[in-house]
Amino acid sequence: MNRKHLRRIGATAGVAAALATVAVVSATNATGSQVEPTVPGTLRVFAGPYEQAQFCEGGPTPVISGANGGALAASPVAFGKDAGKNRSYHALKATFEVARPGESALLTKTEKIWPNGMVFNLALGAGELKPGGYQFRLRTIGGNQASDWTPWCGFTVTK
Repeated sequence: MNRKHLRRIGATAGVAAALATVAVVSATNATGSQVEPTVPGTLRVFAGPYEQAQFCEGGPTPVISGANGGALAASPVAFGKDAGKNRSYHALKATFEVARPGESALLTKTEKIWPNGMVFNLALGAGELKPGGYQFRLRTIGGNQASDWTPWCGFTVTK
């Protein structure tokens, strides 16, 4: 091969590398763009790590044990969306509020979305809440934007 041929190969390789870089940057921007925070859905309560979800809508009032604790959860969007596949969901957070009905929030905490991009979760430790009736709500935080609050979800803490 002569020098002229090698320069042409080098130029072609440089153009190919530039195109590949543009493709990678474009893909990153497309999947890394900020998701507009929407009101979370499918609010649920867990009485323990191996317990089934107790949904806030369409069933009895969820119950957790004050002695064992539990978890409050919601989805960034209604089930069926591809939140776990869209990497931009991984930057979302949720602010939870827990209160007694008719009272101001006694617990406010912001949590990162779970790594799979499909669950907001607030763990309640043993003894963190005294027995009685409570409610929780949350909203999604994305960048410097926040969604509206969800409706309140009532639950009961037993001894």
